Amino acid sequence: MNLIRKLFIFLLLFLIFKRFFMKNFRNLLFVFLVLTLTTNYAQSTKYGIRLGVGLPKLKSTDDNIYSKDYETVAGFDGGIFADFGITENFSIKAELAYARKGGERNGMQPILSALLPPDLSAILPPGTTIWADFENKAVFSYIEIPILAKYEWSLGNTWGIYVNGGFYVDFIINPEQVTKGESTIYLDEAGTMPIMIPIPPTYQEYVPLPPQDFTATTNIEKDLANMDFGGMLGIGVTANINENSELLFDVRGSYGFIPLQNDVDLYGTVHMGSLTFSLGYAYTITKKTKKAPTN
Repeated sequence: MNLIRKLFIFLLLFLIFKRFFMKNFRNLLFVFLVLTLTTNYAQSTKYGIRLGVGLPKLKSTDDNIYSKDYETVAGFDGGIFADFGITENFSIKAELAYARKGGERNGMQPILSALLPPDLSAILPPGTTIWADFENKAVFSYIEIPILAKYEWSLGNTWGIYVNGGFYVDFIINPEQVTKGESTIYLDEAGTMPIMIPIPPTYQEYVPLPPQDFTATTNIEKDLANMDFGGMLGIGVTANINENSELLFDVRGSYGFIPLQNDVDLYGTVHMGSLTFSLGYAYTITKKTKKAPTN
């Protein structure tokens, strides 16, 4: 069974090797060492799959105008796992998961420089904050590797409950900002001061700038941290199907410790959190012990 465990660890690391190895070598090495040491003491191992939905939350800690007021956008959260049993009740769980996270903000909001028409950017004084009414969604995909300590209680022949907690590493993939809608552009959040432009033939009369189209999909990878590290805590219920198979219902919360934005001076300090609900299946393989030789 050691071969199966080593193959699981290899798969865990290989799937993210090409994209993240050079940037995150120390993190991956740490994960590899933890899993390798764990498998040496495992008495049994559960291999399984978890599929669910996450309710992410972009948390602005300083009420920055560019980062506050984002609402939750539900997304897929699931993956494969190996649960290495150290004792009858205690185990170490390692996962390789895919999580869709982000948030949305609709209505009047400040406009990022990347969304401004080039001709408008050229005439605005540096540092000018302008506002518009449109739909704005931040969409992030993550490869997630949680390493969790788990303790389980049996409630009879069928049911069990568990708690688990630990840390996780997230690697961001192709983050995008998706915007929609048309809006007049304003100099104030209340929408009472539209940007005015002169009109021919005398250019002495001014009218509001026509509504601008904000429909766009923008890659924002350069603006965000390429990884996150955080804490995770959860509870779950298991139901045995037979001696080796079980179904599970898992609820967990997570919170990232690394600020999401690279430029915290402009965008403020934002952390990614999430509440996840999952259903899963696990199959247990028990480690065979060698019999002592008889004389």
